[in-house]
Amino acid sequence: MTDEKLGLLTEPHPGQELYKEVNGVKWARYPVKTRLALIDDDLNQFLKESAKPYYKEGDIMCLASKVVSICKGFYVKESDLKVTWFAKFLTRFVKKWPHDPGFAIPQKIQVAMNIVGIPRFVFAMIGGVIMKLLGKPGWFYRLAGHNIGAIDGFVPEMYPEPLRGYGFLAPTNPDQIADEIERDLGMQTAILDGNNVDQIVLGMSKGLIDRFGGDYKNSKEHLLKIISGNPQGQTGNTPVLIVREESKN
Repeated sequence: MTDEKLGLLTEPHPGQELYKEVNGVKWARYPVKTRLALIDDDLNQFLKESAKPYYKEGDIMCLASKVVSICKGFYVKESDLKVTWFAKFLTRFVKKWPHDPGFAIPQKIQVAMNIVGIPRFVFAMIGGVIMKLLGKPGWFYRLAGHNIGAIDGFVPEMYPEPLRGYGFLAPTNPDQIADEIERDLGMQTAILDGNNVDQIVLGMSKGLIDRFGGDYKNSKEHLLKIISGNPQGQTGNTPVLIVREESKN
């Protein structure tokens, strides 16, 4: 697959798997390469162009939360952000991942501290380190709460010019947005945040929840098994994932 090709990709990202079997059902997880979503784009129009043409009845459309944030105004301008010395100091203790600096960025730490408060953020960092030493990574985000793992941006070299100078926050009403997409475009929808450590389902449409038995928590857990491994990837501009049931044993 090439960087120039837009649309549904039939090959997985390097190191990823296209198919996943869960409870005897084989699922395909097709990344969809899209055009760049721009600040305050119309989300429905973006999805009509980039997701709807590849969606078949019975599919699940998974959407990266960053696209929702870009289109729906869940962002902060870097020029409006006052970064404290403490945020800069804390970056010394955060691990950087390839293609994903995570929270090793003072602007991102500052935004997170503004959201959850300094005491809780520091508590989450300490607790996260302890849990990681016990072989349980990802607890920093759980302890901090408020979906701060979905905060993105502030890395100029990773973003084209139109998106530089912004930090992107988790949508505050992801279930409602997923419901609106299902209602307006007829696609069972999940809004996701994925990184090198963990994946989170931020929101699900009602039709998708009902499909997996109607219980919100169990539906999320079932979907996470299907999309495990972050098949959307961290690079390549594939914020849409079409999940398709291929066969049952």
